[in-house]
Amino acid sequence: MADTPTGDGAPVRRSRGEDLRLLRRYWPFVAAERRWLALGLLSVPVMTLGGLAQPYLIKEAIDGPIAAELRGDRYAGPWTIGTLALVFLLAVVGEYGFRGLQLYALQHAGYASLTRLRRAVFGHVLTQSSKFFDQRSTGTLLSRTTNDVEALGEVLTFGIVGILGDLVDIVAIFSAMVALDVHLTGMSLVVAPIIVVVVNFFRRQLRKYSTEIRRSMAEASGAFQEALAGARVVQLHGRRRATVQEYKALNYQYLRAYSLSNWYDASLYAVMDGVASLSIALVIWYGGGAALQGAVSVGLLVAFIQYIQRVFVPIRELSGKVATIERALAALERIFGLLDVDERLPQGDHAPAQVAGRIEFDGVQFSYDGKAPVLRDVQLQVAPGHMLALVGPTGSGKTTLARLLTRHYAASGGSVRLDGTPVEHWRQAALRRAVGVVQQDVVLFSGTLGDNVDLGRGLPRVQLETALRDACLGDVLDRMGGLDAVVGEGGGGLSAGERQLLSIARVLAANPAVVVLDEATASIDTLTEQKVQAAIERVLAGRTALVVAHRLSTVRRADQIAVLRQGEVVECGDHPTLVALGGLYAELVAAGERQGAIA
Repeated sequence: MADTPTGDGAPVRRSRGEDLRLLRRYWPFVAAERRWLALGLLSVPVMTLGGLAQPYLIKEAIDGPIAAELRGDRYAGPWTIGTLALVFLLAVVGEYGFRGLQLYALQHAGYASLTRLRRAVFGHVLTQSSKFFDQRSTGTLLSRTTNDVEALGEVLTFGIVGILGDLVDIVAIFSAMVALDVHLTGMSLVVAPIIVVVVNFFRRQLRKYSTEIRRSMAEASGAFQEALAGARVVQLHGRRRATVQEYKALNYQYLRAYSLSNWYDASLYAVMDGVASLSIALVIWYGGGAALQGAVSVGLLVAFIQYIQRVFVPIRELSGKVATIERALAALERIFGLLDVDERLPQGDHAPAQVAGRIEFDGVQFSYDGKAPVLRDVQLQVAPGHMLALVGPTGSGKTTLARLLTRHYAASGGSVRLDGTPVEHWRQAALRRAVGVVQQDVVLFSGTLGDNVDLGRGLPRVQLETALRDACLGDVLDRMGGLDAVVGEGGGGLSAGERQLLSIARVLAANPAVVVLDEATASIDTLTEQKVQAAIERVLAGRTALVVAHRLSTVRRADQIAVLRQGEVVECGDHPTLVALGGLYAELVAAGERQGAIA
């Protein structure tokens, strides 16, 4: 059994069978790098043989030509000092040359597989419905695709293959020691119980604090991301000091866990070095006495000391590598836990070449949490080329109704149809081409002005420039120097009105049959207001429109107005009819005429 962290960092028990299942799931991401893995594995025996040969060659040199020279005898053996030195050099070059080759091969395989996994996680997240993002913080998702994926890099580079190499080294060294002298081998193993106790204790501590490191790092990363995203709010409301203190506290949790992990790691090395020295002392004590009696040669004693020093290196590393794999398995569990959550909305294969733009809401019901209904039995129809304005108090369900048409959420009941076909039967890409959305909260990306209009659709540059000019952004296009002008993250170089116009340009460039317009409520100057109105007129012209309306001027020109209250359509008709009715719409208009907005 192995400990694994839960979402809050508390360890739970994970079976070895579960560990193997996680590794099997990871294998497809590594499979394409089989050749590099094979190269890393094939390097293991060469490295081991090179390491084994060196103490043996020293023994042969001491017991052979050096001993003969000290006795004044002529050495008649097969090895000369020059030959032994040359073979020793070849063994060193072979060991470290293939060690470097193994490290390069495993790093190549490891980070190539991480690239595939990171792409898979990122692609999976981007295909999820809006409900998925409503329930998860950006910081948590960021941690999964960065910190957790990065933790896997050590699995192949220093983990599984490294453990295999360490085990091969340990078995090979002890085999060589037994072959040379059983009694000296037995004496060197007297410290084995100490090694087992020490390694097991430090392994548990390292695993514990490694889990704490990952948890605290995820919390600090999430807090940092949120602080950056809300930097202006933090500054405007004087929360800089409090935000810094909160982030400082999270960093101290990370620092404490990392410091304790480093302390146990360093202590493990120090204790293991001490145990190795104790083992060498026992061998010298026992072997020295045997050497004085002529039962053991000096060369053999030196070789044993070399082998003991060598065997403690993989034993010491083994614990750290086991802890590394435990961290990676915990990260894998979190990553695959994310990949196992599939909240994508199902889609069909309906993708017509032409879209008329007829919209129908037939008994539509919806709730975000599955309990409190947001929409109740909504019945609405919009003929092709006509405009439906949605008005009502805040929270009445206007924006939610528009999101059901664009398939960001799925209706809990009833049917939403476009051209007579339920939206769930449409291919998602075709639905998004047919329905363009002018957002109220415009998101701009780091890149060029053209990139922010095109959004990866590969539209011709002429079409992009025409869309910007039709959206009354010709002066911005000229001022910034064309489509290749760089727009900073969040559109820092553009005003609120210009960002709104850019959202309209995106729709104009795509030329959809249906437009969903969530009218902006930001305060803008009169000239920009006129530009926005002119751009809205262009984007609505000849298209079916579903408008979450705030401006009275937009509401008045709608072919049909639906008044929503608490998720229900309480009034429906054109402007004169609803005003004459004297109901909720008339109240909204009367209140809105004083400020030019209806809701």
